This record gives sequence, C-alpha cells and structure tokens, in this order.
Amino acid sequence: MDEPALHRLGEQYLQALRQGDPESVPLARHHRATENLKEVPVGAGLWRGAQAFLGLQAFADAVQRQWCCLGVVVIEGQRRPFALRLGCGDGQVCEAEAVVGSDPKGHFADVDQLLRPDVLYDAPVPPARSVDRAGLQRAADSYWSALQESDGSMARFDYRCDRYDNGKKITNNLSTLLSPDAAVHTVASCVNATRGARPLARGRSYPVLDVGRGVAISLVTVDFHPVPNSPRPDNGSFYMMAAFKVVDGHIRQIDEIREILPLGVALAW
Repeated sequence: MDEPALHRLGEQYLQALRQGDPESVPLARHHRATENLKEVPVGAGLWRGAQAFLGLQAFADAVQRQWCCLGVVVIEGQRRPFALRLGCGDGQVCEAEAVVGSDPKGHFADVDQLLRPDVLYDAPVPPARSVDRAGLQRAADSYWSALQESDGSMARFDYRCDRYDNGKKITNNLSTLLSPDAAVHTVASCVNATRGARPLARGRSYPVLDVGRGVAISLVTVDFHPVPNSPRPDNGSFYMMAAFKVVDGHIRQIDEIREILPLGVALAW
C-alpha cells in the first residue's frame, strides 16, 4: 500500500469509529485492537464511545504499511488527548493501537491546544538537512535512551527543541513554576529530573519514519517508579505515542500523547 492508500484507509477507519459501524471498513480476519494496552473486541471501546475526532495530524509509512495520527477524541462530550496506530495490509486494517488520555487539562496537559496542530510537522526538510530512515530512528531512540538513564546529554536535542505533553508546552514555560516540579524546564532538564523514578523505557517501536518531513513516530511504555517524599503524584507506566521532528539529525520538537497506567503494565504489542 502506498501513502495515499494508507491515508484513505485511516480516514475510513476513523469514520467507521465515529459511526460505530465496523462493517463500513475492511478489517482483516486476524484484526487486533487495543486501547491503552487492553484488548478491545470489535464493536466495543471507541466503537461505542467516539463521537468526533478533532485537530488530527496523520502520518503514513508505506515501507512498514503503518498509519498514525495524533489529536483529540470526543467521548461523552469531553475532549481527550488521542493517538492511533493502524497496521495495514492488502487494503485492510490488521492492527489498531489507541492511546486515549484521561488528563485533558492541568500542569502537564492542555487538550485544547491539540485542536490547532503545529504546521512544523508538515514542513518538508531540505535534503541537505535531512537524515535517512535509520537516522530518524536513531534520533528518536536517543530520547528514550536518555530518559532511561535520566541523562539529557545523551539525547540529540536541537537547541530550539521544546516538548509538549497532551498538548501542553512543558519546556521553557513559566507556568510549570506552579506545578509540583516548581521549575522551568528545558528538554534536557526534564530528562535529568527523572533520576529518582528510575525510568525504564519498554516496547519501543517506530511505525512511521518520514524522511521528507523529518518525522519519526514512536510508541513506548515508560515505567516511572515512586519517589519517596516527592511532590509528583504521577508515578506509573506512561504509555505514549510521540512525534519527533528531526532536522540535521537532531530533535527539533517532541509532541507526546500519553496515558498513565498501573506501574509494570503488560505490553500488548
């Protein structure tokens, strides 16, 4: 399947979810679906609850036959951070992996900002400043490796890099002074600050590597262990889809859609 075909199938799948009609999209006989790492039978979960999808940015990878999107889903009238990966083949959806956030607003979430996707991810990277597929994966993987070691110097950050969690800009933002962190972070200091939680990045995957746009899409589950006397209550397994913009082999921006699950949750993929 080429990229236009993947995008058409992705849109068809979303429309089928909105309509609650699995028969309106071609699903493979061996189709599997998960939501926040839990197996979901066809007709349940988002098939019943998704009322609308807003502010979506979509990415396709013809080599791996994968389609991903990040944005907002409306469930019971509430906007929630949302990401979806579809594994496709022969014009059918074989796999559907969804991240549905339960934290729409707070110190580390602002779902309304997801309604206006950043055009940076659509901008082409000039050939002289782009990297190949392996280079995109190396740049993105350097972030997860740095996080696991709590060492921001290990990641290939561009000096202009910022990070967004569930729509909220959490780096170089004075509002984080009011958070339990009580600090203004850079992308590197965010990573350094995790040392006490002993992060473990599990199940790293890279379903989309778009050389022309310099985009890597990655899914991962990161275990953050409890830290005694820490003001941060958010320990657990952070299940995430992240979009990385990569220029000159360095990470220019990171957008994460995440949900916090029980610590040590089993991987589904």
